[in-house]
Amino acid sequence: MAKKNKNKEGMNNNKKDEIISELKIKSSKTKISTEGMTFEDIEKDRKKDDKIKNLIALVIILVGLFVGSLFVDMIGMVTKSGYSERALRQAEVFELGDKTWVAYKEPAIKIEVLTVENEEECPDCNADEILSWMKKFIPTMVVEKIKENSPEGKKLISEYDLKTIPAFVFDPKIQDSKFFNEEQVKEIFEKRGRNFVLSASSLGVPVGKYLEAPSKKEGDIIVGNPDAQVKIITFFDFQCPYCKIFYDALKKARGEFLEEELVLIFKTFPLDMYGQSVSATLVGQCAYQQGRFEKMADILFEKQEEWSMSEDFKFFDQYAASIGLDMKKFDECVNSSETQNLIQESIEQANAFGVNNTPSSFIGKELLDDLFQKEDIVEEVNKRLK
Repeated sequence: MAKKNKNKEGMNNNKKDEIISELKIKSSKTKISTEGMTFEDIEKDRKKDDKIKNLIALVIILVGLFVGSLFVDMIGMVTKSGYSERALRQAEVFELGDKTWVAYKEPAIKIEVLTVENEEECPDCNADEILSWMKKFIPTMVVEKIKENSPEGKKLISEYDLKTIPAFVFDPKIQDSKFFNEEQVKEIFEKRGRNFVLSASSLGVPVGKYLEAPSKKEGDIIVGNPDAQVKIITFFDFQCPYCKIFYDALKKARGEFLEEELVLIFKTFPLDMYGQSVSATLVGQCAYQQGRFEKMADILFEKQEEWSMSEDFKFFDQYAASIGLDMKKFDECVNSSETQNLIQESIEQANAFGVNNTPSSFIGKELLDDLFQKEDIVEEVNKRLK
């Protein structure tokens, strides 16, 4: 028994020797692999091994995220509690809670709407109706209402030279919408800087409030003392039948006041609906340059039916000669680009103030609606004088 145990012990010792010998060989190989290398070389090898380990870890994370996104898709489909970005890109219509979401190919378009502090006090300042209409054509618009007296509102008014409330300012993405690129639609937008301001007058949107009074500009026709206490500023068209009635009442009303009390300022605004409006406007402007505006206006309104039915300029030449205009200067004025530019500037100012019909008359920042009687005009002027 003792002999067997001794043999067994010897075998165990031999096994130990083999293991130790193998370890020594491996240790020797390790030492050989670093022989002749500097510490910096060894450090580079270590960093290289670390990078490989980091890349492996990154791959594991990315695979996990991919599997996770699939998991979110699966959960969303089963529970309807959420959607991954990949799932949303593939969806045309989907429901979430009590809402149904529809996908559009057009970008989200920001629109800033200038309004008043209290819309109940200014019903026409409320833009909800026009926004509801626009939403049908620009479904991706995102509306931000801005109060006129807020810092943002004051900045908006100054930056885009806004004259009326409500006002609508669109960001540049409106150009990428189908609505903007429809035929003739671009005409209702005016580019100011990078953004676009909607022309309220082109759409016929009622003006709720004027932020300022129309200013006197070069080319305006002034009847009376420019420094008079009260100014009535009128956008008019010689071919407009209502302007004829208003002009007659305005002349009679002016006769009730002193020169320093009331002045009339006429701004030309020829309407497209009348064929001879532009020609008559040129005639009136050129008569004013020779100091004969009132005489020409009297004839043009008195004989409105006569020249309105004509397609040429013959009647205007006759009227000019009858009031003693210098015909050479008159012809030069009518054909002058400067005169045409003055009229265009007046039209642009009318558009900026949302004017879309004639006559449109202002006393200060207030528009005088439906004043066609001398007595009504006199009453409004007296209020300001007091």
